[in-house]
Amino acid sequence: MGANENTTQAFVHLAGSDDTPLYFSGPPHALVGVIPVINTSPEKQKVRSIAIHSKKLRGAGGTPLREVPFRARLRGGQRLNLRARLPIDPRTPPGHYDFEITVGQCTLPATAHIPEVVDVRVEPQTITIIASAKSSSCTRTLVCENKGNVVLMSGTQCEVPVFESEPLEQAVLEGLNKSDRKSAESMAKAALEELADLKVGTLVVKRKAIALSPGQTVAVDLDFHLPAGLKPQRHYSASLGLYNARVTLDIYTTSKPEPAPGKQK
Repeated sequence: MGANENTTQAFVHLAGSDDTPLYFSGPPHALVGVIPVINTSPEKQKVRSIAIHSKKLRGAGGTPLREVPFRARLRGGQRLNLRARLPIDPRTPPGHYDFEITVGQCTLPATAHIPEVVDVRVEPQTITIIASAKSSSCTRTLVCENKGNVVLMSGTQCEVPVFESEPLEQAVLEGLNKSDRKSAESMAKAALEELADLKVGTLVVKRKAIALSPGQTVAVDLDFHLPAGLKPQRHYSASLGLYNARVTLDIYTTSKPEPAPGKQK
């Protein structure tokens, strides 16, 4: 620190007008705005903190938001627009919040606009199902965490398509090889038919309805009902969506059971 640099905010004040509120916007984890300040002394000054006066805004740990650490330096007589981020509780509901900011001896009104944040985290992100010839359903557990700021509702059933896990390029080539190769139209039709055959059915997923509050974590049992007609010794895939989260489903079918002794194959 230089000899002419002070460490107090006695000479640093807000430079805005009482008629123009400061404006902050963004999700709770990135609520940002611009704070105009001015150094009224001829020497360098440091801004070490910003005081917040709010009845509703809470800090990241849920405690009242009163003071925000800040680091800025101003030359003598300098005016700056400081970009500031307020560390508020990530569960803060969406809406408009009025509060006040104090720097030095000046206090100005401020408004924060917080949008809806939908952020679901799930584990595991990949579910494997080993399906025998006799099995048509199974149950797996999914842990869901609401990292956003709105309540998320989940229904009791959803349906997702099941595809045979064959590379698209391979499917197209197989379709082309099956065509008569007499025209581009017939070759394209055969390739598209082969691609359409990759979908083998619909997987039905059933669960209890839930209302997941911000910050809440729950374990949900998912009942998977497999489509009929899955071939033995194959790999199928599906994708299950839960708001912004996705779960990949890998379905492996085993070989057909051997017939009982004395029975004709």
